[in-house]
Amino acid sequence: MACAVHGEYILINDEKGKKMYKLSIFAGAVAGVMIAGAAQNTFAHTRLNVPAATEGTRSINYVVIGHACGEDKRVLGTSVVFPNGLDSTILVDGAPHTGPVTDFLTNYGNNAQLLFDRSVFEASDEITDSNGNVVGFWAGGGAGVPNHLNALIPMRLTAARIEPTSCAQSVKVSVSIANICELTGVDGFGEGVVDLWTHNNIGSSYDRVSETDDGPASFTISRDVASNPLPENCGEGVAVEIRPSAAQLDRDMPIRINGQQVWPQP
Repeated sequence: MACAVHGEYILINDEKGKKMYKLSIFAGAVAGVMIAGAAQNTFAHTRLNVPAATEGTRSINYVVIGHACGEDKRVLGTSVVFPNGLDSTILVDGAPHTGPVTDFLTNYGNNAQLLFDRSVFEASDEITDSNGNVVGFWAGGGAGVPNHLNALIPMRLTAARIEPTSCAQSVKVSVSIANICELTGVDGFGEGVVDLWTHNNIGSSYDRVSETDDGPASFTISRDVASNPLPENCGEGVAVEIRPSAAQLDRDMPIRINGQQVWPQP
């Protein structure tokens, strides 16, 4: 069988003779471009591969790096921080909540564990608090990730259980991520240097410069209403969000190796 293109038709020669099929090549090409564009835009931001889970479940998840800091840049490393739940900001249906995270989650903390993998970066490690609980992780070194490719950083992620007496229908955890394309100090941050997938209004050195607060990745924990139904006085329930504090980001976002800070450069 052989084929040749004639305008908007494809002429196919087979054993039964010549047959001409109108395949609308232009429409197909446009569709192909749209599909490719949609695939690229799916991970244009740095996000979690699986952004939601039912409470109490554990799975392998990934931080998906969607691009570098510019066409001629490579991602040299990344730093990922989860709210520690201690001095975090808690919002309930958008309004500040003054109580602890345990008002809504029974086992929050130490829910993410980095998985060892050198397929993207040469080195990596977990970021821990003073009690040894994992609050994030970093990875870096090697050739870096080209701007036009995606990269996956693997971890094991557990969805904490929702407090049975609370009215929480869901709990969204904001995940702060910095993709590093040049090694500088904080005063050198800017376009082409580091992509900050963080809140724009926390007040830390790592706040994203943006008119809209669309930076952080998120992991949303949904209530298992079959085994953990809402209390009768809760109606349809509330949406809870946990954000990191400025103090935590300034403390936990830097990358340290053997106690020495390598990014941002001191």
